Amino acid sequence: MVDLPKQIGRYRIERLLGSGSMGNVYLAHDADLDRPVAVKTLRDLVLDEEMRKVFLGRFQNEARAAARLHHPNIVQIFDVGDDPQVGPYLVFEYVRGHTLKDELKKGGPLAEKRLLEVARQVGDALATAHMAGVIHRDLKPENLLITENGQVKLADFGIARVPNADLTKEGQFLGTPCYSAPETLSKGEYSEQSDLFSFGAVMYEAASGERAFPGTEAIAVAHEVMNGRPVPPSEANRAARIPSTVDTAILRALEKKPASRYASARTFVSALREAYDGRKPAKPARKRKGLPFMMVLTLGILVALWVAIEQCDAANTDAGANADAGANTGADAGADAGADAGSAVLSPHEREEAAKDELARAREALENGDFGAASAALDAAARFDPSSPDIEELRAQLQDARPDGG
Repeated sequence: MVDLPKQIGRYRIERLLGSGSMGNVYLAHDADLDRPVAVKTLRDLVLDEEMRKVFLGRFQNEARAAARLHHPNIVQIFDVGDDPQVGPYLVFEYVRGHTLKDELKKGGPLAEKRLLEVARQVGDALATAHMAGVIHRDLKPENLLITENGQVKLADFGIARVPNADLTKEGQFLGTPCYSAPETLSKGEYSEQSDLFSFGAVMYEAASGERAFPGTEAIAVAHEVMNGRPVPPSEANRAARIPSTVDTAILRALEKKPASRYASARTFVSALREAYDGRKPAKPARKRKGLPFMMVLTLGILVALWVAIEQCDAANTDAGANADAGANTGADAGADAGADAGSAVLSPHEREEAAKDELARAREALENGDFGAASAALDAAARFDPSSPDIEELRAQLQDARPDGG
């Protein structure tokens, strides 16, 4: 039984709304603005005074960043503070309704139309946050609030980022392992791609009614997330009759390597929509050894040079000077033709795969902060497959990531 505080900061507490691993959420009244609000407290992290100051400073900075996010699918943060009795707390808009977890528990898997609508709204919320440089870090069904008219609101921005949040000194995970990306569990690395993994885990559960990584023991679940592969959603719940194309779309979001996931939340939503339409989503970008591709490229150059030489012979030039000039011109033309032939001799499938390789290199370069290499890889991908929707998504990410915005 949670003891109900009478006051937290300037907010008068009315009742407990819920409890979780991070703390308690109360319905409160803001007397200054005469409105209901939700107040979330953080559970006792057993920090010494110095670490408490560090924690509170980071917590406040993150909350301020999240407070700048204004979007209909994001719960608005109003205030952040530190109460002598309950410790750090966050104040945000009070949303009447229920959570996606409640909806799934009560009604089972979502129907196609409802799932795509939920995915669209969550994708828009994440895209807005990511463009502002804010990572959620704890996306799960409990943090997706459903209003009385069915609108989805993503909550708990500003809460998830906690110093040393992978494991506390007591060995307890702060967050929910079954929705956390492998890199966050193993190395504490958070990024847009880790949010996309969590998004994929949520959509897996929304489609099948089952968790991608089930279990009750946090350590065992975390091990499975880092090392195991989830069964396709259609196998997790055969009664849901999930198309195989949807299996493919969702499982790509759950790839172990961040670079193998989608370029953005909206790209994932588009893939889901196409999957339900029966169109097979693109396979995850895979790094292939460079030798086969280089062999094809070399073959293309040799073919182009052979054609150029044949053309030179056919010209049958008599004058030595003209012959030399013709040879030089032929060599130059062969080199230019070879540059284009390297992609021209590829089949449509090979061009698509080569573009995926370049996109994977671009993602890796972005992660490493090598913007020049990322730009070059995107240019190469555009030459192979200019219709790829991932190219523009990554170009936008590159532009946002550059210090000069260029």
